[in-house]
Amino acid sequence: MNLIRKTIVGLALVIGFGSCDDYLDKEPLSDYLSSNFYNNEAAIKQGANGAYQGLYMESSQLPFFTLYDMYTPMGIERADNSSIGVNNIVLESNFVVESQWANFYKGVARANTVLEGSAPYINSLSDKAKQYIAEVKVIRATHYHYLTALYGDVPFFTKSVTPEEQKAIARTPWTEIVDYLLNDLEEASTQLPWQADEFGRIDRSYALGLKARMALYAGSWCKEGFGEKGVKDPAKAAVYFDIAAQTAKRIMAESGRALDPNFDDLFTRAGQLTPAAKKENIFALAYSDQASKKTHYQSFGEIARTVGGQSGRFPTQLLVDTYEMANGKRIDEAGSGYDPKKPFLNRDPRLKLTIYTHQDHIIASSGGVKQNILMELYKPTTLSFDAAGNSTSISNLDYTGSVAQYGYIQSGVGYLWRKYNYFNDEIVSEPSYNILMMRYAEILLIYAEAKIELNQIDGTVNSAINEVRSRVNMPGTTSSDPVRLRQLVRRERKVELARETGLHFFDMRRWRTGALENAEKTYGFPLATGVIPASGNNPGTYPDGYTQVTPDMVPTYGGAGSARDLNDLALYAAYGSKLRQRDADRPNNWKDKYYLWPIPQTERNKAPWLSQNDGYGQ
Repeated sequence: MNLIRKTIVGLALVIGFGSCDDYLDKEPLSDYLSSNFYNNEAAIKQGANGAYQGLYMESSQLPFFTLYDMYTPMGIERADNSSIGVNNIVLESNFVVESQWANFYKGVARANTVLEGSAPYINSLSDKAKQYIAEVKVIRATHYHYLTALYGDVPFFTKSVTPEEQKAIARTPWTEIVDYLLNDLEEASTQLPWQADEFGRIDRSYALGLKARMALYAGSWCKEGFGEKGVKDPAKAAVYFDIAAQTAKRIMAESGRALDPNFDDLFTRAGQLTPAAKKENIFALAYSDQASKKTHYQSFGEIARTVGGQSGRFPTQLLVDTYEMANGKRIDEAGSGYDPKKPFLNRDPRLKLTIYTHQDHIIASSGGVKQNILMELYKPTTLSFDAAGNSTSISNLDYTGSVAQYGYIQSGVGYLWRKYNYFNDEIVSEPSYNILMMRYAEILLIYAEAKIELNQIDGTVNSAINEVRSRVNMPGTTSSDPVRLRQLVRRERKVELARETGLHFFDMRRWRTGALENAEKTYGFPLATGVIPASGNNPGTYPDGYTQVTPDMVPTYGGAGSARDLNDLALYAAYGSKLRQRDADRPNNWKDKYYLWPIPQTERNKAPWLSQNDGYGQ
C-alpha cells in the first residue's frame, strides 16, 4: 500500500516525518510500508501522533489559523494595499489559497490512512487504541471544518482514493460534509475522556467543542446564505443552532472546564502550565511540554524592534474601538466617560491585555536580558527602565532606523499585539508557549449566540455572557432584548478571542459584515502637527499627537439599530485626515465573492470538471 494515496487529482501527498524528541513522536516513513501495520495499539498510536503533525501547518513559521484575523480589517499585515487581507490579490492564484487547500488535504489523507488501515481490526483493538482512532477522526474533522468554512463545497473523502476513483471526483455540498462530521464527532467523543490525560492530545471537550463550533457556523450560513449567492434556509438554521446550543451546554455541564481567573496566564508559557489555564485551554498546538522542554521554535513574537523583535502584523483602530469603557458603555455612548485625548483610560481590561498602545511598557526578554521599554509613537528616542524603575534614554528603533519602515509606526497604525507577546518568561526570538485552537470562553459564547439566534433567551444566556465578562470585572447584562444580546455576544467574540484562532475571519463571513467592515481605509493613531526634526545641535520638536486631539474625534457607529451599530463597526472618515491611514484601496476592493475563497486554479487545471465558486469565473 502506498504511504498516502492521492486525495485530490494532481496533489502528490508524499509526506516525510522527521524524528524529533518531543511529546508526540513522528512516524518513520518505513513504518507504513506494510499493509497490516495498523493492527495493534502501538502502531495506531504512532499513526495518530503522525496525524497530529498535520495540524502544524505553518506559514512564515506561524500556525495557519493565527493569520486569519489578519485577513480582516481588525488586523493588518505589513504590506500596504497588497495583502490578501485588503482583498487586493488575485485570489484565484494566491499562494495562501492554494497552499492551505493542499495542506488540509494532506492532513485528511494522513488521517484517512490511519482510519482505513485500522478498520479491519477494530473489534480486536484495545480501548486505548480506539481512543487514538477517535482522536484521528477529530483531526480529520478539523481539516474539513476549515476546508468547508474557507471554500464551501469541497471534495470529501473518508478513505483513500484509487486512480480510477479520481476520475469521478466532484465537490460535495457543504451541508452533507457538515452533517457527516457532526455525527462523526459525536461518535468519536464517546471514546475520549473529557480532559486528556496526556499533554497535547485531543479530548472529548475539543471533539464536542468542534461540533458546537461547526453547528454554529452552519446555522449562520443557513440563516444568512453561504458565499456570494447562498440560499437561506431558516428551518435548517434552527436545527444547527439547536445542535450548537445543546452541545455547548453538555460541555458546560459535564466537562469540568472553567475559566482561568487570570486572563494573561492563557497566553504565556509559564501561565499555560498552571492548573487553571489547563482547565480553560481545551486544545492547543503544543510547542512546550510539562517538563518545560522546547519542542518547536516558532516566531510568533511580533513585537517592537526597540526590544529586539520585528513586526509584520498589527491590530487596527477598528478593533481598538470595539472595546467598551470599563463601565460597559461603548465609547460613543452618552455617559461613557470616553476622552479622545486619553483614549485608553478606563477601558475594558482586555484592551491592554491584548494590544500594546502608546506609552505602554513593553516587557520582553532578548538574549536572556529582561527589558522594559516605553512604547513611543512620536519621538526618535524612548525610555528603558531597569528593575529598580530607573530610566535611560535609548534610540527608538521603531521610529527611526534601517527597519523602522516595517514597524508598528510606519507600517502599522500605532499598535502592537500584546496577546502572546508579553515576554516576561521567554526570549522574544525563541517562544515556546502553546498556540490555542479552542478554549472554554468560546464554548460559553457559542452557547449564548446559538440560544439568541433560536430566540430562546433566558437566564442561562446572560449567565454565559456574564461569566466571560466578569473574569475581567466588566459589568454583566440582564437584558432580554435579542438585538442587544446579539450585539453583546458578537462584541465579546471580538474582544475576548482576538488574534487567537482567527475566529473573526469566519465570523465576518457568516454574519456577512464584509462590506461594512471594509467600507473605509485602515485608520490608526492621531498624527502630530508641528514636528521639527532634530538637526545639528537642535534636538528637534516632537509633540505627542494625542495631546492635539480635539473633542470631535470620536468615531460614529452608524444609525441606531443599523447593521453597523449592531456589529460595533466604527466610522472615521469625518476626521480621518487627522489620523494615520493605510490601505486606501480597501473600500474599492471588497466583493461579496470573498465570503468564500476560490477553488485553487491549480486544482481545476488538473480536474477541469470541478466547479468554481460564484464570482471567480468558470
